[in-house]
Amino acid sequence: MVAGAGVLTLSCYAFFIRVQAESLLKDLTTITVGSSTESDVEQLTRKHSWYLVSREYNDGVAITTFKVDNRWLSALRIEPVALFGAAVYVKNGRASHIGAWLMRSMDIFPTFGASAGMVDEYTELPKYLSRGAHYEFPTPIGEPYLRVRLDSHASAVQRGHAFAFSFSCLIKPGGGCDFSLAGLENRPARDRLVGFVQSALSK
Repeated sequence: MVAGAGVLTLSCYAFFIRVQAESLLKDLTTITVGSSTESDVEQLTRKHSWYLVSREYNDGVAITTFKVDNRWLSALRIEPVALFGAAVYVKNGRASHIGAWLMRSMDIFPTFGASAGMVDEYTELPKYLSRGAHYEFPTPIGEPYLRVRLDSHASAVQRGHAFAFSFSCLIKPGGGCDFSLAGLENRPARDRLVGFVQSALSK
């Protein structure tokens, strides 16, 4: 009976954190870079205040950061540490950059101790980051993560692909994170990444 109650409690907790991460992502993506205001970010902050990590001001930019993690599951050593994080940057009263990342500890990679997916959306891609496109995948081949960068000129479909996180990564037993590659429109880059990501991250 006690063991059954414990399993039920942890299952409910796992369901809860997945729902909270999905809710945070859904509300984050209502923020539109270049047009959403400080008031819009404040509404996001009030709704998800339980997961607020910090509010910082640096060189005229207000940065609000959130995190949903699996602390109970990892503390009990049922699962590795995993988290979903999000950040909104506001400059001159408008959202200028939003970011989201999903990470799961995996010590098998010597140069990057996690399986991870990261997205950064800007009003305009900074010149030092951009290769001339509005939707890019700058992930080096052989790395255990998938990074996406885009700006306000990317299409709605591209944006949807970029933020298509699967939150089973927070709670699933074993393995790394499974990342959708549906948005990789550059076929050679997609072909190079598919084999590595599927073998190293997907279980």
